[in-house]
Amino acid sequence: MKHLLLPSEGRRQFIKNVTGFACTLPFAPRYLSFLQLQSQHKFANAAQRPTRIDIAEQQEPGERILIRGMVYDLADKPVPNVRIFLYQTDSAGHYSRPVNSPRQARLRGTVWSNAQGAYEFSSIQPGHYADMKEPPPMHIHVHLQAPGLPDHWVDSYYFAGAPHLQERDLSRARELGRFSNIIQLTTGPADVRRGVRHFRIDPALAERNQLVDGWYR
Repeated sequence: MKHLLLPSEGRRQFIKNVTGFACTLPFAPRYLSFLQLQSQHKFANAAQRPTRIDIAEQQEPGERILIRGMVYDLADKPVPNVRIFLYQTDSAGHYSRPVNSPRQARLRGTVWSNAQGAYEFSSIQPGHYADMKEPPPMHIHVHLQAPGLPDHWVDSYYFAGAPHLQERDLSRARELGRFSNIIQLTTGPADVRRGVRHFRIDPALAERNQLVDGWYR
């Protein structure tokens, strides 16, 4: 299963495999798309779009985390009004129950970058996949949609020092520099672990990684 961590065909194939049961349901291929469209319609007015959200409520079991960051373009200028869709497992490693499917993730949310390009969300640290002997690193999935560009996936949030991180993950993170997807968490007030991740909007990447019906091609 080690190929599943590649940020391309292997990764997409893995996601498809772990949702095999869910794919048998007639509505499944469009499920995330439906959720994302709901968010868009709910906050049709840009002034109402939240730039900070809580993915997991306070009573959700698990270690609390707070992630913030900025969204930039290729010229290093902040990009406002970028939609950031997030979903993850709970602390026990389940997306949903009784069917464990990322397309039906219970812990999910949509946040937008503000006028200065900043975003923020709180959650709990996700667990490793509960139904795998060799799971990938614990992670939070993320899709981006900047104005005028297609909805697309980017590398998941990983966490520094977490089990199952591979050398290729660390090497890629070093190449990305301040846009690394591996987050260093530090303990802040109220024992909430805090981290930072910035995004760079790349039109070529958006085209290459664009979603179909809200899902990986």
